[in-house]
Amino acid sequence: MFKIEYFPALNRLVCTVESITMDEVEAYKTSYATELAKVKPGFTGLTDLSKGKLFTQEVAVALAPLGEQSVAKGLTKWAYYTGSAVSKMQMKRMFGDIVVSFEKLEDAEAYLNS
Repeated sequence: MFKIEYFPALNRLVCTVESITMDEVEAYKTSYATELAKVKPGFTGLTDLSKGKLFTQEVAVALAPLGEQSVAKGLTKWAYYTGSAVSKMQMKRMFGDIVVSFEKLEDAEAYLNS
């Protein structure tokens, strides 16, 4: 289960992810592309993984190109909100230095707003 929204006033994509299976990867990528088309250069992103499960390796590999697509569209900062150390490591492996992980939503938002 996931939801991807664009907030024009903040020029921010917000992804809320509980789980993504291989069966959902194409739907996620399509939804992401639809919302990514709305952003303006200099946009920020936030992913809420607070209720999320770890991605399988297969899903992680399938989603990894989204980071490069985001950078190409003008991404300036992306924050992940997760309490899981393992999720933090997985996001770092998938997206490298593009992302910064936080344990509190408020800290992630403060980083993006700075």
